[in-house]
Amino acid sequence: MFKPYATATAFAVTAVPSLLQFALPGLQPALMRDPAAIRGGEWWRLGTALVVQDGGLLGTLFNLAFLAVLGYLAERSFGPARWLALYAAGAVTGEAAGYLLDDQGAGNSIALCGLAAGLALAAEERTARSLGAFYAIVSGVWLLAALGTWGVVAMVAVAAAGFQLVAQRERVPAALFTAVPIAVAAVLVALRDLHGFALVGGMIVAWILRGTSPSTSRSTRPA
Repeated sequence: MFKPYATATAFAVTAVPSLLQFALPGLQPALMRDPAAIRGGEWWRLGTALVVQDGGLLGTLFNLAFLAVLGYLAERSFGPARWLALYAAGAVTGEAAGYLLDDQGAGNSIALCGLAAGLALAAEERTARSLGAFYAIVSGVWLLAALGTWGVVAMVAVAAAGFQLVAQRERVPAALFTAVPIAVAAVLVALRDLHGFALVGGMIVAWILRGTSPSTSRSTRPA
């Protein structure tokens, strides 16, 4: 029976401080990505920023839910080592972009972009690929909220349209699962949004890993 140890570990490490920050208001500011503080020697913030959230309670629950879903699918599809490579790719490229762009913040959504890109580009199952592509859309759709009421309406509409990748996954051309995160990444990078850089990082690792099949290698092991 498959057991997602990497996902469970990452979930626990992320969930505890992410939820604890609501009881300890000083926790998130102390752990978030702060380029000025990092330049001052607090380099650990590049890592700790992944285990607290800046999106409020709803954003926190959203990130944790997607960590459970995408994490499970990615670990089942690629194995724990490749899971870690994809998660780290999103985290490293996202945090590096945040530092270079002087962008304060916190959250594991950039690491999730690495998993999503890997699923969309390299997973074998259509369900996994479709959810990866859907998350790529969701990772940037929140930017529309800045446009006001009509922006929120557009955000919901785009997210609903994007979910059709999942609902109609058997009918959608497979190439679309790859094209969507590429297009989203290009737009977000142009807008200097960290999720775009994180998607690019995940796609690069996915392409590197694409030639190997963890399921095939596991099936050849002696019982």
